[in-house]
Amino acid sequence: MTEVLYMEEWRGDESLQNPNYIQEFDANITKRGETFVVLDKTAFYALGGGQPSDTGTLKWEGGESRVQEVLKKGEIRHFVDTMPETEQVQGVLDWDKRYAHMKMHTAQHVLSSVVFKMFNARTAGNQVHADHSRVDFQPITFTDEDLARVEEGCNEIIRRAVPVHVYEEGRAVLGEKMADQRYILNMIPKSISRLRVVDILDVDICPCAGTHVKNTSELGKVHILERRSKGKDIDRIVYELL
Repeated sequence: MTEVLYMEEWRGDESLQNPNYIQEFDANITKRGETFVVLDKTAFYALGGGQPSDTGTLKWEGGESRVQEVLKKGEIRHFVDTMPETEQVQGVLDWDKRYAHMKMHTAQHVLSSVVFKMFNARTAGNQVHADHSRVDFQPITFTDEDLARVEEGCNEIIRRAVPVHVYEEGRAVLGEKMADQRYILNMIPKSISRLRVVDILDVDICPCAGTHVKNTSELGKVHILERRSKGKDIDRIVYELL
């Protein structure tokens, strides 16, 4: 099993490194495929949950290879353009891309919470990109005035500089804490008794394996680009961060 470095807990202790911000790490190759390697530890995010995989490089003395994609297929596979020549490597993330995904994913949690609290509309799907992202909501048909209220609600939370904590929680305890719009525990196998939780204090709490910033103040400003109808009572909000 690969140790996933960014999955470690962080509860706002500034004396400790937030694991989501690890940009470089040392690792050993434990398996080689035709076009991929498996590492004993990684800070690369694997594609999933509406968030793209990280990219970057694996370096060793005298060479390096590009990590083009990371996928989880029972194991975490780092697909590379050339096979590393040694067993010991240094992983280096494409940090600007990763940090953009962290901000966008955290903003998605904020947006989902604001829409539910204002309109009782649940998140039906989402997709994060580095330069824009989208969230689908139902049941709802937004007006221009609604979108203005949502945008302002998100930016008010950003201005409050709300801490973002990441920790493990028991399934039953989490079920009692979560708001209805985030209650997705029925989609998670019942065999999993402890879950990784992203907790934007007094804003949103839900199980999530994605990467996130440590404070909403890092998001800048939410700007809604457009609304699209995706079917009966389903609206998509496309947004960017300024």
